[in-house]
Amino acid sequence: MKIPGEYQVAFMMAVSAMFTLAGYELIRSAATVLFKTAYGAENLPLVMAAMPVVVFAGVALYGWILSQLGPRRTLLVTSLGSGLIIIACYLTLLTGSKLITPVLFLVKELYIVLLIEQYWSYINSSLSADTAKKVNGPVTGIAGLGGAIGGSMVAFSAESLGTETMILLAAVSVIPAALVSNLTYSIHGQPVMPEPDPKQVQHHMGWNLFRTNPTLACLLAIVISTQVIAAVLEFKFQLLLSSDFVGRPDEETAFQGRFWGTLNTSVLLLQFVVSPLLLSFLAIRWVHMILPLIHMTAIATALISPSLVTVGVAFFLFKAFDYSIFRAAKELLYIPLNFDERYRAKEVIDVFGYRSGKGVSSVAIVLLQKIGIVMNNYYLAIGFVMACIWLALIFPLTARQDDASA
Repeated sequence: MKIPGEYQVAFMMAVSAMFTLAGYELIRSAATVLFKTAYGAENLPLVMAAMPVVVFAGVALYGWILSQLGPRRTLLVTSLGSGLIIIACYLTLLTGSKLITPVLFLVKELYIVLLIEQYWSYINSSLSADTAKKVNGPVTGIAGLGGAIGGSMVAFSAESLGTETMILLAAVSVIPAALVSNLTYSIHGQPVMPEPDPKQVQHHMGWNLFRTNPTLACLLAIVISTQVIAAVLEFKFQLLLSSDFVGRPDEETAFQGRFWGTLNTSVLLLQFVVSPLLLSFLAIRWVHMILPLIHMTAIATALISPSLVTVGVAFFLFKAFDYSIFRAAKELLYIPLNFDERYRAKEVIDVFGYRSGKGVSSVAIVLLQKIGIVMNNYYLAIGFVMACIWLALIFPLTARQDDASA
């Protein structure tokens, strides 16, 4: 029996994402620990504050390359380019330089979203809405296998091989990801890019699209809100961890590998079972509403009784749902959109929006620390407020889907 082309695209791009996410788990824990060892956990907000500028430049460069080369060659260039940059960071680490650690931290934050969103842009260009409801969960599940494998590799090998070696392995993982994604485009072709209108200024990044499509504006606002929540929870979680692993960076790297490996393994159940069921039997609005309600409850619990356990659980739940149900439900909203909205506006939302949300919250935390307000439990209240804003934005976000189904 021949497998339909849209299923083939989804599966092959999921395999590419699997390799990419395996590498990301290797570099995530390593880069974070290396930075904290060099400059201290209290300076994480400072390096994250640079993220909006770095990501803006990255998305602008991506948009220009897309206009010049098209989606297939753009994905190949950004994939292999990311690998080369990571290798350069690894070689610099071997010289003993601490200055490369913030660069490495920023690189790992940028490259993962830039590549993953390109995989999804192609998937969304190939699937019908009905097919996407069935396969988006399993697609994220296959990709999530890479995260589970990468986290396990860190947990079992960081102490024996060293934290720096994880960086080299992350660079190597980009190669099979690039080969599979390029093969997918070779077999199934690429979406036709619209001809530029000579009477209009060409917007490589797609900012002009947000003025005409309210769905895009709501998505951007929600993504920024979610990433403020992620930043607040992660900063608090990392501070609590640092106090438990003083002077033991390789052990902390291994612990973080176990944390992320466990999280990614747990996410598989959500991706393969829960996401397809929810998307098949619940209206898209209800699926989106469930998530901020869960996070409001978890953050409120951490506020009332702050500890490594309550903050860790809130952070764990946020990441678990972000990687599974939220991802699958969010991608459905891109399917009816046109090429520029899927390939340009999506990168603004899911690359710039994701990372600038963390960056903006980091700037706020840095400023508060400068005036003497330390990173205490009250910062969790920011996450609670942003979850409330997220919930309120669900209604305008899903209005078009409600109208279509009426």
